[in-house]
Amino acid sequence: MGIYREKKEQLIEKIEFYKKRIADDTAKKKTAEDKLKEVSRLAMAEEYNCKPRELDEIISSEHSLLQKLRASGLSDAELLELVGDKNSDSDHSSDNKNENDDISFYDSSDNDED
Repeated sequence: MGIYREKKEQLIEKIEFYKKRIADDTAKKKTAEDKLKEVSRLAMAEEYNCKPRELDEIISSEHSLLQKLRASGLSDAELLELVGDKNSDSDHSSDNKNENDDISFYDSSDNDED
């Protein structure tokens, strides 16, 4: 019986060690995630050439404006069309190009029948 009791105590100690290690690693992970979030925010502020606080205000005001536009009945596709996004679905339907046009790798004025 002593063998199993000793083995049981060893396993309990091992489990406690792993619990502590998981808690420590989880805290380290959270710290790293927080740092990543802040660095990402600073990178975005640098990209837009503003201070982080100004970036917060810009994002907040643009979000409010977008919500107001959506509340007025505009769809996302209509909003993209308003800002001239070439990738919006509504722009593709108004193109004068034939959708079956392919890129040509030969000179169409060449009369060779190769």
